[in-house]
Amino acid sequence: MYFKQIECFVQLAETLNFNTTAKLLYISQPAVSQQIKTLEAEFGFKLFIRNKRNVELTPAGVSFYTDMKDVLTKTNIAISKAKNYAMNYKTNLSICYEGTLFEQEMMPEILSYYRINYPDIHFYIKHADYKESKKSIIDQKSDIIFTVQENIQSYSEISYYQLLKSTFVCVIPKDHIFAKKTFIGIEDLKNETLILLDPIKCPPEMARVQNKIQRLCPDAPILFCDSEIICTTMMKGNMGIAFMPSFVAPTDQYYLTIPLDITEMVSYGAAWNKSNKKKEIRDFIKVATCIFGKHVV
Repeated sequence: MYFKQIECFVQLAETLNFNTTAKLLYISQPAVSQQIKTLEAEFGFKLFIRNKRNVELTPAGVSFYTDMKDVLTKTNIAISKAKNYAMNYKTNLSICYEGTLFEQEMMPEILSYYRINYPDIHFYIKHADYKESKKSIIDQKSDIIFTVQENIQSYSEISYYQLLKSTFVCVIPKDHIFAKKTFIGIEDLKNETLILLDPIKCPPEMARVQNKIQRLCPDAPILFCDSEIICTTMMKGNMGIAFMPSFVAPTDQYYLTIPLDITEMVSYGAAWNKSNKKKEIRDFIKVATCIFGKHVV
């Protein structure tokens, strides 16, 4: 079993079309057929059901695809990293973050700084939710993650450096009845449609505040979303109002952010595994601290 055969199998499993797979891999259609036949002969079972009109995965093919698609991704990453070392990069840094609007603003500035000042460091950037990012730092698949403190504070093997501390705000349309308020109390939300983050994907601090609001506003209509980006889209569609840490709130012509009258705060920063001794991690934290400091008052 060779890498090219696996690559061919995964592509065909996703396209279910020999011609499309051949074009994606820049090989001939007969070559695709031969790679699959060779793989099936080696395994001793069929991966695909083929006829003149359709290509379908067999149950064995579905099982094999489920496992091998991740193996292929990891293999490609490993090859890319090895090539980077061969190109005289001094080292690699793997950074994982959740992809908030705030992070999307900060990360390009950090990467641009490194590109100019430390071109011999190669970056691998990964997007993941707070649970996946925590696992990636525990398993040392990421060097650094950006996360809230409560996500990792119970893990003694993880170090954390705070980049900012944030209050919670309500995000409302500029023409909303609350627009002239200095603060918004939870009791003010009783008759509002509220957009909340999916509890399964919700960091602990956010979950506590959401639970508090739901408990004190039992009759308020609730809509759930699975990300800050979806939340912003729903707000633009006038589906409701949202609340979130102030540093991730959108800042554009459509919205106002008004402090929520609660005492809860969120600590946000960078985390890394204590057993990871790369000097570049500490240097990265210093650069991130400087750049975040320019944008956060």
